[in-house]
Amino acid sequence: MVRRHGVALVAVAVASFLLAGCGSAPAGGPGAPPEAGGTLTFANWQWNEPGRGEKILEAVEAYNEANPAARIEPVAITRADYEKTISTQIGSGGGPDLLASPAPFFHTMADADVLVPLDDVLDPGQEATLRPNNAELRVGGSRLGLVWGVAPYALFWNQRLLDEAGVTAPPRTFDELLAAATRVHERTGKIGFATRHQLNEEDAWWDDFASWVYGYGGGWSTDGRLTIDSPQNVAAVEAFARIYSSGAFAVGDDASTFRSKFGAGEVAFVLDNATVVSSALANSSALTPADVGSAVLPFPSGSSGAQSNVIAINANSPNQALAKDFLHWMYTEGPQRGLADAQFPAGNGTTVAPPAAKVAANRWVDSFYTQLEDSQSLVVPGFETETPQIRNIVLTRVQQVLTSDVSAAEALAEAQQDAEQLR
Repeated sequence: MVRRHGVALVAVAVASFLLAGCGSAPAGGPGAPPEAGGTLTFANWQWNEPGRGEKILEAVEAYNEANPAARIEPVAITRADYEKTISTQIGSGGGPDLLASPAPFFHTMADADVLVPLDDVLDPGQEATLRPNNAELRVGGSRLGLVWGVAPYALFWNQRLLDEAGVTAPPRTFDELLAAATRVHERTGKIGFATRHQLNEEDAWWDDFASWVYGYGGGWSTDGRLTIDSPQNVAAVEAFARIYSSGAFAVGDDASTFRSKFGAGEVAFVLDNATVVSSALANSSALTPADVGSAVLPFPSGSSGAQSNVIAINANSPNQALAKDFLHWMYTEGPQRGLADAQFPAGNGTTVAPPAAKVAANRWVDSFYTQLEDSQSLVVPGFETETPQIRNIVLTRVQQVLTSDVSAAEALAEAQQDAEQLR
């Protein structure tokens, strides 16, 4: 409900923001030189992630050494409460100086005009290192955010189960994936394939399912027109329904369950993002990095989705100049190298790579990084602020395909009609 009503929440935030005004800026506020120093509050749900959060914060707090007059103060908010909490804080005229944001929520805030333009933050050399998906963060001609981290998708598997089932080659097509997953299930009794597929995980299922749509050459819109019922999208839903009903699929398992099962050696193939593999290996006594294989998605187009997190500056911040100085520093090579190490296996918003030794010890990550080069946004282009509503409409219809006799073509045609009524 938080995501679905994100536009309304921030709309209230903007109204309150306008009524309250920006407030009186103290010394060290907007326009003050960065050397004046001060404390920058930085809200991010990553601070709550065991192990990984501490490493990311350490990379961020290196700014304290680069600018001794400044201090980064982390603001930890649980992921489930993040959008609602930030919206409420901004609406009351406050909130953190810096904030991380999922891409859909970023567009909601951008539409509400509560973010600071960042066009003067990076120099040309820094601009040249940005990943292409940073271009999606320009709104109305101004850059309002920078990609903080990006989690690419790929297909990964438990090589031990493939060997046990006599599956000798990674699947290169969907039919090969279906056959391999079925064979593993029939010969070992283990789950052949797992991915999200339930509306109780709607937000994350949308992120995961995008790789099927993009992988089949589809998309949700073109040139300002919704294309939900395109033949490519229908083909993607049909393929998803085939493997779902194959008997080899982890029907009913949420992400927490099938990820735990993968770590325990109970699942052969999974379509998910790179951080899942890293987490599974860190918590598993049944798998080592050498046991995990991966490949780009075995779908016709080769494209995929990628989860992007954005960093932006709150327009309420009394420390905008200092926040910009932090971002300028953060997107130089040294800090990006430290962030790439801390966020591994997720990528950064730049092309700066993680340590070579870490990549060499986890060869499964290569396919994820390859897939990242042909990845797309998870918001609907031209319908960014309507994405939560479109997401619910589409996935409700897709679930009907999985659980009833509704065809993919019929379901997406109805979704197209429903979504067109949003405007």
